Amino acid sequence: MKISLAPLQGYTDWVFRQAYQKNIGGIDEFYTPFLVLQNDGIVKTAHKREVEPYDDKCNNLVPQFLCGSSEELSFFEAYFSELGYSKMNWNMGCPYPMVTKKGKGSGLLPKPNKVEEILEKGFHNKLKLSVKLRLGLLDDTEVDAILPILKDYNISEIILHPRIGKQLYKGTVNLNRFNDLYEKYESYLGYNGDIGCEEDFKKVKNLFPELQHVMIGRGLLKDYWLPYKIKGIALPSSDIRRNQLKNMHNDIFKLYSSYLQGDTQIMQKMKPFWEYFSSHFENEKKVLKAIKKSVGIKKYEQAVEFAFSQQLKVDKG
Repeated sequence: MKISLAPLQGYTDWVFRQAYQKNIGGIDEFYTPFLVLQNDGIVKTAHKREVEPYDDKCNNLVPQFLCGSSEELSFFEAYFSELGYSKMNWNMGCPYPMVTKKGKGSGLLPKPNKVEEILEKGFHNKLKLSVKLRLGLLDDTEVDAILPILKDYNISEIILHPRIGKQLYKGTVNLNRFNDLYEKYESYLGYNGDIGCEEDFKKVKNLFPELQHVMIGRGLLKDYWLPYKIKGIALPSSDIRRNQLKNMHNDIFKLYSSYLQGDTQIMQKMKPFWEYFSSHFENEKKVLKAIKKSVGIKKYEQAVEFAFSQQLKVDKG
């Protein structure tokens, strides 16, 4: 069973991934937040940080991109190949209207002819291409016309989130539709969607016992040891886990401080992490309140010291 981490905008950037892998670990494959080409045909600096330089960023990392044309696909294939990556992932699942209205993300799913055209003209097999997608944009049968095309073009793997785009992240995942497709494509399909805890994973695994790849997202942010539990790995003691958390936090803080300018920028990056970080402590609300109230680096550091003096939740190990 391969466990990968879904890209979560604003959270699972290169700083988080590096600190998590170093201090806790358990994820087999990481995916970057999607890269896009700007109107001037350039990848912006913040996106370049996710994949460059290769020597720092390649540890089990798959760069992900959005595209709606063969030219964009060709660009990203050449770009990632030149950097030294062996895999890339095409995000054909993003449900947000600002993306779908441009004919990207799940906005491509009602257009199988367009998908085929992009692959025919833009993909040159320089590296392995996987695709992350949904059941459709407006209809959960749209994927039925897409999957045969992807298989014809030697796509290495499909990671399927069984919702449609218009749902965003509301409602429930459609496990019946996933089952229909899984019976047909089996090991070709990986699963993504609503795995927030060990019990959620067990439910999916019981339904699809031959499943070889599960992608988790916010479940990891709520419980950094979720991959351990899924894999049946013994958890470290509470003291060790608290030290792991503290070291992970300190690495994130240090990395952001190395390139962000001033206290304000650093605080804008650090404080959102605590929406999830705090969930690991028994005194969750008090910890989060102390972080939110802190103004400036010194007060923030005091709030952090308070947080790490607290007990971890029992259900986090």
